[in-house]
Amino acid sequence: MSKRELAFWNLLQSESVLTLAMADSGGSWSAPVLYVAELLNDRPVLYFLSSPNSRHIKNLPPNGAAAASVYANYCGDWQAIRGLQMEGFISVVGQEDSAHWQSLYFARFPEVAEIINSPQSEQQQKISVAFAKAGYYCFSPSRICATDNSQQFASRQQWDFS
Repeated sequence: MSKRELAFWNLLQSESVLTLAMADSGGSWSAPVLYVAELLNDRPVLYFLSSPNSRHIKNLPPNGAAAASVYANYCGDWQAIRGLQMEGFISVVGQEDSAHWQSLYFARFPEVAEIINSPQSEQQQKISVAFAKAGYYCFSPSRICATDNSQQFASRQQWDFS
């Protein structure tokens, strides 16, 4: 399957914030993270950094099940609402894939690499230390539902990646 055949691909590439959602014993929870996406074996994979101690990582179920969404900024026109709702799994990126992952992520977010590698202020130094302790994760969607109100109200298209 090519990227052109995947109507959701352009939205994944044009946006940068993935909202992860899960539930734990404390209730429902969501967290925004910066991501970069690629296709691996015709399946989308979204990579992100996060603290291993964050609620959305620490309380993942054993199978890593989670939900996620990506939406384009709202510009005052309800017919322009476009977004992706996804269900899938979060896993740790293996050490053998970390160089590849980092090259994709830091190419998309060079400002993050700059803070990590050359902090200029006390605040940036704190951020750099936190990033150094961050874990590398990926969200692998098993289902993606795309909403595009420009087609018709509540218009949805779905892809399954089981």
